[in-house]
Amino acid sequence: MHPVRDLAGLDPSHTFLDATDVIQRYGWGKTKGYQNLKDRTLVPPPVVTHPDRWRLDQLLAWEEKRIALAEAALAALVAPERQDVTVTDLLPQSKRRRRS
Repeated sequence: MHPVRDLAGLDPSHTFLDATDVIQRYGWGKTKGYQNLKDRTLVPPPVVTHPDRWRLDQLLAWEEKRIALAEAALAALVAPERQDVTVTDLLPQSKRRRRS
């Protein structure tokens, strides 16, 4: 098992993560993680190839962009007068109904 790297105190522009580090960072399983890393529309391309390495500062910028897009989508879906709506309310509901 690959040990989790402590990234605290490191300069993000000079910190490179390999595929295993990126997969652990996002909590993906091994198969799904490698599929996600190959999908260039989902994850930014690596800065170094052979072996693939991603710069931490680029991953942090990508994370912030994804969070901003998710928050904007939530704000667009929720009317201003409905402040009691949460993200889980917007998820698809179960098709099964409990018998009473």
